[in-house]
Amino acid sequence: MSTPIVEQIAQEIDARIAEITTANGFNQDLTPLRPTRLNLEGDVAPTDGTVVILQEDPSEDDENSTDGNAAIKAWVQSFSLAAFVIASDATTTAIDTRINQVRADIEKKLTADITRGGLAIDTRIRPPRMFNEAPQATGIVVNVDVHYRTREDDPYTAA
Repeated sequence: MSTPIVEQIAQEIDARIAEITTANGFNQDLTPLRPTRLNLEGDVAPTDGTVVILQEDPSEDDENSTDGNAAIKAWVQSFSLAAFVIASDATTTAIDTRINQVRADIEKKLTADITRGGLAIDTRIRPPRMFNEAPQATGIVVNVDVHYRTREDDPYTAA
């Protein structure tokens, strides 16, 4: 069975987040999670170091369209990477410091290859936003736009 380009991009992002480890020179170990439900209920327990990869609604990419070539479709696929940063009771490190490190590690890893392994034209980081839902549910959402093209009649083939 074939895998659509957009799904291959989501899988590639998941794989890159899994590579964020102290053994690879980053500030912490992060674990990617792609939810099995859209509403997240019962699917995601707030755990320090978990990065929930949420695929947002796509939009057409006018900037990278191929004017005059109706056989090619350009897209912007947005992803929100919600990283839980939960401090232990014994920590002396400021929560902002940890959040900044998590954000920087994710941005560094995702911009190391903006083509997502040749699947995309570009990857752009948008402004992040911190969240503080409860003492055990704090962190940062790193927002990413991936620009890519497929054949108009075949979303399984990059163009």
